Amino acid sequence: MAAKETKTEAMVTKKPTTPKATTKKAAAPEKETAATKKPTTPKATTKKAAAPEITQEMIAERAYHISQSGEGGTEEENWLQAEAELRQGA
Repeated sequence: MAAKETKTEAMVTKKPTTPKATTKKAAAPEKETAATKKPTTPKATTKKAAAPEITQEMIAERAYHISQSGEGGTEEENWLQAEAELRQGA
């Protein structure tokens, strides 16, 4: 039986004992469509807009107009009325 040889260990290929690292391709990101987009709604805000600063020049101008209207009183009363009107309107 010299012509026929049995398989020896050298002829048999062995499987490696450690698994090979596999590389996975990253999945392409899904494109947003009208169906997948979340609806955007404006958020309710509780902040009030900052009131404009009332300057002495603004009060003086309004006090002058009050005095010229014929309905004014003393300079101090016109000033206080002008200030009150500007703060109320602001």
